[in-house]
Amino acid sequence: MQPANKVSPLRRPFVAAGAVTGVVLSGYYLYRNAARATLVPDPVWTRFVNVALIVFCSIYLANLLRRLVERLRSKP
Repeated sequence: MQPANKVSPLRRPFVAAGAVTGVVLSGYYLYRNAARATLVPDPVWTRFVNVALIVFCSIYLANLLRRLVERLRSKP
């Protein structure tokens, strides 16, 4: 039987902060996209993919930042 992986207490706050940041940035992207005066707006699928990428990247970067913080905290 393998030992259970220890979950960092910083994991949930950093992922939540990344998700909130992603939602805010996605809202800003959609607002700017709707306010843009072009003859042909972006297709719906393009906006959907861009929103998904923004949220994913925000959560991923928050997780990388968490790992950096954990390494800096563990060094003497």
